[in-house]
Amino acid sequence: MVRFSDPKTPYHKVPPEWLPAYEAHIRVVERQVAVVAAWVLLITVTLYQFTHEFRIAHRPDLWLTEFLFRAPVLASALLTLISHYTGKPLCQSRHLLRVMGLSVMVMILALFLVHYNGRSADTYQITNGMVISFFGVAILSVRGPKEWWLMFFMPLVIFLLVARGKGFAITELLPFLFDPLVMMVIGLVMSEALRQLRVGEFLARQQLRQQATTDQLTGLLNRRAMHHLLEQEHARAKRYGSTYSLILGDLDNFKRVNDRYGHNIGDMVLQETARRLGLHMRTEDALCRWGGEEILMLLPETDLEGAMQVAEKARLSLANEPMLAGEHSIPQTISLGVTNCYGLDDIESAIKRADDALYQAKEKGRNRTEAVASTHSDNSSIKHQT
Repeated sequence: MVRFSDPKTPYHKVPPEWLPAYEAHIRVVERQVAVVAAWVLLITVTLYQFTHEFRIAHRPDLWLTEFLFRAPVLASALLTLISHYTGKPLCQSRHLLRVMGLSVMVMILALFLVHYNGRSADTYQITNGMVISFFGVAILSVRGPKEWWLMFFMPLVIFLLVARGKGFAITELLPFLFDPLVMMVIGLVMSEALRQLRVGEFLARQQLRQQATTDQLTGLLNRRAMHHLLEQEHARAKRYGSTYSLILGDLDNFKRVNDRYGHNIGDMVLQETARRLGLHMRTEDALCRWGGEEILMLLPETDLEGAMQVAEKARLSLANEPMLAGEHSIPQTISLGVTNCYGLDDIESAIKRADDALYQAKEKGRNRTEAVASTHSDNSSIKHQT
């Protein structure tokens, strides 16, 4: 379990096991930012295109030229809105944000070169536009520094090369670029601060979710979380006619461990049990602390024979080697009950069969694996291994 107090897990860093969930979270944020940005660009760019006569740098002869540079911005904004409101995304929001950001940078830098003539009065309006654009593009960098080279570095390098080709000296342009560049830095700082806040919010929410679904002692799923997975797997089995299996286990004579060594040592035994059993689980399997010293395994796409093999490996992982708990070496075994499940079953009856099989294992001497097959399978006999 990840804790913020762990020095190996900085607050701003997402643990590897949470990266898929974080990626899904960022995609939602990107979609929201993309829609807002698209509306803002659609309105403001259109407004600027049709209000030449109200602005200082009024050049009616450049109306078509300006429109050609603004057209990609309008097109990317419309594409984003169409993708969002039709529910049929033509590409990921991440790419749409990049296209909008790049098109804005190309537009404003190109318009600067078109309008620039060395006189501050004539360049004032376009410089203000650069200030607004640089800040806005910085905010579009939802993923932080990894986006900055694409949004700013490449367009600015190309801009300087083109300006140099037109005979403009960098020192000549710098007074007009100073305010936009300062605003770019401010925007990037704010963008990174917002990103850190999003990461922190995600980590806090994810930790609360984990606490609600995880047993605090062993780090295994708790009973509530396992019930949710069981319902999902049972619905899938019912829909596709597939098979899954359950393994219910109970530590043998665990009360004696607590009575003899104390509950602290008993807790260490439970933690080591969870670790060893987890070594025999696939990524798609689920392991749960079902009760005090009871565990439950959910094995999707697994028949009874396959589940028996998993159960035996789990049993032997405890039986073959004593557990080191503090200064004590404690031999600990486990009894296991196995059953297979189909969509025609119900969850309660499946758990009851696993419990019946576990009871048989206990009755026959413990440290055993017993199985009760589903009545819907071809073989409903009881299998056992010692």
